[in-house]
Amino acid sequence: MTLEAAPAQSFAHTGRFFNVLGLALKNAGLTVVTLTLYRFWARTSMRRRLWSRAWVMGDALEYTGTSWELFRGFLIALPCFFLPATFILYIAPLMMDPATAGWLTFGFYVALVPLIAAARYWMRRYQLSRTRWRGIRLGLAGSAWSFAAASWGWWILQQLSLGWYTPAAHMNRARLMWNNTRFGDQPFQFIDDGDSPQKGLWAPFALGWFGTIIAIFPAMMLAGLVTAILVEQGLFEAPAPGAEPGLAFSITFGLLTLVGAVVLAYSFWAPYRAAAMNRVASLITLDGARFQLKARTFSLLFVQLAGWMLTIFSVFLLAPVAGFLQLRYVLNRLEIIGTPRFAEIGQDVIGEPKAGESLGDAFDLDMGVGVI
Repeated sequence: MTLEAAPAQSFAHTGRFFNVLGLALKNAGLTVVTLTLYRFWARTSMRRRLWSRAWVMGDALEYTGTSWELFRGFLIALPCFFLPATFILYIAPLMMDPATAGWLTFGFYVALVPLIAAARYWMRRYQLSRTRWRGIRLGLAGSAWSFAAASWGWWILQQLSLGWYTPAAHMNRARLMWNNTRFGDQPFQFIDDGDSPQKGLWAPFALGWFGTIIAIFPAMMLAGLVTAILVEQGLFEAPAPGAEPGLAFSITFGLLTLVGAVVLAYSFWAPYRAAAMNRVASLITLDGARFQLKARTFSLLFVQLAGWMLTIFSVFLLAPVAGFLQLRYVLNRLEIIGTPRFAEIGQDVIGEPKAGESLGDAFDLDMGVGVI
């Protein structure tokens, strides 16, 4: 049966914005009151709610992780990351000579690249191991450190190519991650469909790359227009001809330019993000069944910008709501084409991690909502 003729079944997420917002507000309040200690219970409650509203072929997902597992993961990360990071970033500059402290800081930031990659892998492994569908557990095999080493090599190639290796690095990471993903004892596969894995990514990548360079110019023009309007409204005085602008004028113009440049650059990258998500999904198979994602540039950009605004204006306390918006967007546009032979899939034989996400909590890679 060809891909076009195979039956397509849609994923769905039935979560409601205000229902998730209410839980996020409660979690945010308790997190502040407990000086962030409640965040492990907050993450668990949010994930259980979001998982239970994610539907695949008529059945919802189930999240079985616990708050204590996340807390144990944090205790593992505390001496391995948090304490060394605190020493390098805050104590070493006061106790050591500037050159030594500078080299320590430089080494720390270089090491962050593989650390973040390993953290992403451990986080995905834990979350998949705590995810069940129709009683079958998902899992992630392979080594987090191997993934981190490969990611570090690809990151170096990205730097040497001024970013132009990014589409290849993106697909390489996706291949390594999905080839190690399991549904029960059935492996997912990241296939070769006869075309380059980066098919359809180069043009939107070029738009993002060049758009980032030119974004500063329209941002400055827009900032100048807004500051001129503010001057006309009498909020502060315009600089006299030949004189230095006042502090309020300079700060306002600078902030508006920065915000405008960031938003424009992020917008220029939206076509690439949508194309990369769609391409990755199209190469994933499970027992011969293919996946298809229909992310669109402007709708994805709107959801992501709305999420970032909500996150920033809430001082990151409502980041899980932003994560929910993106999760719902993806699941409501995802389809599986064909039907795996579920009756022949057995329970996963990969061992479950006993603790939570460790470094994943340190970097908050999933905004507290989980990565499915």
